[in-house]
Amino acid sequence: MLKCYPFRVDELLDILDESGRQTGKAVPKGEAHRLGLWHRCFHCWICGSDPEGSYLLVQRRAAAKDTWPGYLDVTAAGHLAAGEETLDGLREVEEELGLRVDPERLVPLGTRKVEQEIPVGCDREFHEVFLLFDATPPGELRLQKEEVEAVFRINLDDVEALYASGSAPAREYAENETSAARIRLEEFVPQDEGYLRRVAGAARQLLSETSPAPIF
Repeated sequence: MLKCYPFRVDELLDILDESGRQTGKAVPKGEAHRLGLWHRCFHCWICGSDPEGSYLLVQRRAAAKDTWPGYLDVTAAGHLAAGEETLDGLREVEEELGLRVDPERLVPLGTRKVEQEIPVGCDREFHEVFLLFDATPPGELRLQKEEVEAVFRINLDDVEALYASGSAPAREYAENETSAARIRLEEFVPQDEGYLRRVAGAARQLLSETSPAPIF
């Protein structure tokens, strides 16, 4: 049965310049979004393998989120608070999914620079992207209900179908229920072309015991 973690309050963010260098300033997250200030985020994609094949997990963002509510997104992610190091972002994996992860298990995939218009302003972020193999069955994850509505298991082989046809089969794991689903590419938080495809390629390498190269 899926369980829920409590909500974590908003935080101050370190502000960067457009090259990713620290400016020495820190502002609340809402102000960073409103003013379009560059800041850092942590992204962790989780892959796994079971009798049905190799897969990636994606999350559906909670409906109450201030940015991209209800959209599909990276397995676990969050802003890095002022003063935090990159690997401090692992707290997001524990808070959102209930998984406590040793930093040595993370596979770095590089830094992704993103600039997106949002209803409250402009979201300018540097994403520190990691891949994690984890054998925990998706139905045993403990979701933070204020952040994550559900997680979806998508076979790696179906990622290409998602790009080719715009949709693909998946299995949805929400609080107290599991069901077959179909996800659409248009449901994902807008991203650079091929982001999910590149992550799936890195997951294939990792699951074949080959160390993936950075994709950014």
